[in-house]
Amino acid sequence: MTQLEWTTLIAYLAFTVFFLVAYKLDQFSLLGLIIALLATAVLAVLFYVILAKYWPAL
Repeated sequence: MTQLEWTTLIAYLAFTVFFLVAYKLDQFSLLGLIIALLATAVLAVLFYVILAKYWPAL
């Protein structure tokens, strides 16, 4: 894996932990947790694809 892939994975895992903690502290409903995790996954993939396409030196 390249550094960009590792960085994107670490950022996604950090957001996942953040959302799980918020869910456990009753700041999110289960539906909110699922939507937040899906949105974060989509944004992580978009970020990776856009950077890989327009900044190929990474």
